[in-house]
Amino acid sequence: MPRFTPLSLRIFLVTTSLNICAVSLFVSLQGAQSNGTAAPLRATTRLIQVNVIVTGKHGNPLTGLTKDEFQVFDNKKSQEIQFFSAQDNLAPDSTTAPLPPNTFTNRVGKQAGTPESVTVILLDALNSDFPDQVLVRQQVLKFLNQLQPRDRVALYWLGQRLHVLHNFTTDASELRDALVGFASDSSQNPVNAQVDDARLNNSNSSSPAGQTSSREAFREAFAQRVTNESTRNRVRFTVAALIEIAHHIGSLHGRKSIVWVSGSFPIDLGNEKFDLNWANDTGVSFSGEVARAAQALSDADISIYPVDARGLIGDVASPSQDSSDAHPEFSAEDGHLPAGDATGNIETMKTLAARTGGKAFYGTNDLAGSIRHAADDSRSTYTLSYLPTGVKWDGTFHNIKVTVKLPGANVRARAGYFAIVDSAATSAKTVQAIISQAALSPLDATAIGMRVEIRAPDNIESRIVTTYIQLDLREIQMQQSNDRWGGAIQSTFLQLDKHGEIIHVDDEIFQLSLAPALYEQSLKNGVRETERIQILPLAVQLCIALRDPSTGNLGSIRIPLAKYFPPEPVDPN
Repeated sequence: MPRFTPLSLRIFLVTTSLNICAVSLFVSLQGAQSNGTAAPLRATTRLIQVNVIVTGKHGNPLTGLTKDEFQVFDNKKSQEIQFFSAQDNLAPDSTTAPLPPNTFTNRVGKQAGTPESVTVILLDALNSDFPDQVLVRQQVLKFLNQLQPRDRVALYWLGQRLHVLHNFTTDASELRDALVGFASDSSQNPVNAQVDDARLNNSNSSSPAGQTSSREAFREAFAQRVTNESTRNRVRFTVAALIEIAHHIGSLHGRKSIVWVSGSFPIDLGNEKFDLNWANDTGVSFSGEVARAAQALSDADISIYPVDARGLIGDVASPSQDSSDAHPEFSAEDGHLPAGDATGNIETMKTLAARTGGKAFYGTNDLAGSIRHAADDSRSTYTLSYLPTGVKWDGTFHNIKVTVKLPGANVRARAGYFAIVDSAATSAKTVQAIISQAALSPLDATAIGMRVEIRAPDNIESRIVTTYIQLDLREIQMQQSNDRWGGAIQSTFLQLDKHGEIIHVDDEIFQLSLAPALYEQSLKNGVRETERIQILPLAVQLCIALRDPSTGNLGSIRIPLAKYFPPEPVDPN
């Protein structure tokens, strides 16, 4: 990434057990300024995390299980469980203290009273027709009226971009107000757009009977072109939204569920490799974009619960049917499809759910019951982590099977993961795009956790703020060589104007080289970065992004600046 004009002064400190030691953490500053040539430290394997639900014969969760009662297999090869934990969706007994004034964090789990298991309800207007959206709102409001104290729910809306209606809370009234008060920016799905032009529908065509006129051919070609462009945009926006959500909740250790309510699911997981091929329809393959989404969802271990919004008005399940006891989970044996449905769309729902450990729902007016079912899956879960042995990182799908040494136990977990190989290098242009996307996203990335304290300037006219950033060195990949521990951090500060445009970027890549004693202290007590940065007159938001070049892991946090620098008066001329 190119180096931009610096507007800041940086000091990096290592926190020792009793004080702040004025020793630069980045004592080895070879190529300290970002020039895109820093050699990344490569990872040879990847920790695989699997969230598991274990129920008895009556469907109730089994609690109190231990690590020794579980076995995990990767492509039928037994794996050693490296880490094991149990979670529920109850708020912690000891609530997290509120953050001090002028202090921010990008970690969802560090917010007061947040359990490790959460549910995101993604209302997908981009891929749904308007009548479906109206009924979806009604059903989600019904679910919110029945919200339980244990439920931690966030509401997101996908239109031309991702909107955060409300982040995680147990307050049903706040969620209802957020949904009712939101005005959609995508009230009509463009995917089935038709082009009607009187000049192209001239009934006085001179073409012979049975032949398509040149005007009609042009009309059809133009309509197909509009549809193709709509498809391309839908896929890109959908994939970007899934990546943003995965990066936001991926740091949590409990069950992370996305209830994806949509009229269509424009992603095909494929059977052997993660692939999306729309080439026959649009001339463009989206396999690269979808592979990124696959990797993000896999790394975050997120369970997806696809809900077909069209089922609400289909004639497969009428409102008079009682679906309170039997949720319409899709299975391979069930061939009963909603009216007017496409088999490929249902197959996509089925595969999304099975591959991620969720469930698919369709053909029901009881959307509220479907969401309730998904939220209840977080009542009691277990998380297993292992370092896969004997794995070829060639992009193929690896099956995961988890068993419990307990008669009659029913185990549900994601079906596997795609062993996508890390690229040998990420281009500077791609890195720049990734960080820019994080700055423009309404959700903070959390793969690298941050705690940031902001201090306002003594002289407001100087427009200089001081930021103190605390991060956990354990989230930066370090490797030992010649009795020292090495790694790298890419530090980027972006300023945005009121239109959400990036107006200034200041970034550097710092090479780390730590003696063993200093490394151990840093693992225990963290790393602190002090930054004095001059804020441009048009800037209204500051985004801080930290990236590990060796793994691609990213943490970001957005800080509003109006509190420190009131907006300048608008010139009436």
